[in-house]
Amino acid sequence: MLKNGARIIGAPPVKSPGLAGYPGCDSEVEKLALQIWGTFDIPGEETETHYGQGNLFWGGTYCKTDSGEIFPSYKVTENLLKKLNVSEDFSASGSLRYTHRITEEHDIYFVSNRTDTTVEDICAFRVRQGVPEIWDPVTGETRFLTDFKSEKGLTSIPLHFDRHQSYFIVFSHSNKQERPKDISKPNFPVFKTTEILEGKWQVSFDAKWGGPENITFDSLTDWSVNQNEGIKYYSGMAKYSKTFDLESSVNSSKNSVYLNLGEVKNMARITLNGKNLGILWTSPWRLNISEVIKNKGNKLEIEVVNLWGNRLTGDEQLPDDGVKDGEWPAWLLNDEPRTSGRFTFAPRRFYQKDSPLQSSGLMGPVYIEVSE
Repeated sequence: MLKNGARIIGAPPVKSPGLAGYPGCDSEVEKLALQIWGTFDIPGEETETHYGQGNLFWGGTYCKTDSGEIFPSYKVTENLLKKLNVSEDFSASGSLRYTHRITEEHDIYFVSNRTDTTVEDICAFRVRQGVPEIWDPVTGETRFLTDFKSEKGLTSIPLHFDRHQSYFIVFSHSNKQERPKDISKPNFPVFKTTEILEGKWQVSFDAKWGGPENITFDSLTDWSVNQNEGIKYYSGMAKYSKTFDLESSVNSSKNSVYLNLGEVKNMARITLNGKNLGILWTSPWRLNISEVIKNKGNKLEIEVVNLWGNRLTGDEQLPDDGVKDGEWPAWLLNDEPRTSGRFTFAPRRFYQKDSPLQSSGLMGPVYIEVSE
């Protein structure tokens, strides 16, 4: 690496980090370190030496480490890189994290919003060439970005992240495409809410798991706060149904029309006018319905599934007919019906009767959006 121009900061190694070829590996590393650094006596001042086309920075603060670490402190290394005019590989002001992989054909950045709030940020990538592309890992959509700026070896891009949303930002090494002429077009569509699907919803639960087979919800609420214990402690799938008309001001031939579910715990499958539109499992809880939406009489079905915790907590309100004193219950061994009324059986009790319930169901609001 040094012969080919690498920059290395820190003291010379004195032994191998692994056991391959032990004990000869330690002698080999020590011999190579002495050849490269020239001595094991660490200079008292920061020192720069050359080896091949590369540079060694050691001595002084370059060889002082933080407690429990074997590397120089981050701040010392950061200051050295700034002195060498080496920009950060990625920078942003918001709560974003990233990783970067380079292949023969691409620079691939994975950028993630790790917060529960939306983030608008200008992200800088240490890439000098190519028109950036955005690859959505959830939808599979890939497209060129139009709004970006390249200068001083950095490409700066305004990016929008929904809650916990992530993207791949990809730069092709062979991408000779010129900068898009329509630079006024934003990188992300602007959505406008046209109507909220308010009012009653017909909801059907699986009666085999304790829920009501058919019930009307006057509004969308969290199952875990429902007064009906069959809903409050329900775990499984429930289907929401509603018929609605499209606002007369919405022109689906000129605008893209979207259905936004608002908030869901934890997954949803959407069917509109008999067309299965797929599953949503993370924010943004939005999908394009332009090809199936009608002006009148739209039949919407949303199947929602939650986690198991609420049912297990609900069963703890009932008599315990499970494992006792390390023995399987007689009804299980004899293949007999249960008498406790419980729906679940587990060899260990992970939940108690006072365990906090998990938010569940379709909380919404469910609304229609348009985007040019």
